[in-house]
Amino acid sequence: MAEVCHVCGKPLDEIYSVSCMVCGRKIHFPSAETADKGCGHIVTQWYACALSFECNRCSEQKQFRKIEKGKLS
Repeated sequence: MAEVCHVCGKPLDEIYSVSCMVCGRKIHFPSAETADKGCGHIVTQWYACALSFECNRCSEQKQFRKIEKGKLS
């Protein structure tokens, strides 16, 4: 049975799937070559000289928490 993306629920391709750095669940690789919104985005980590991935669900939850704390308008 193929794994599914926890954001969109569609089957994952073994080559083009990545793990979210926040929740650890697998998502579709956010490609710059496609026109769709995608299931996540690339996050740069300057302190580690690395690229990571964050799913849209974790990103939205993080933005919501910032709004609740009054840190984002």
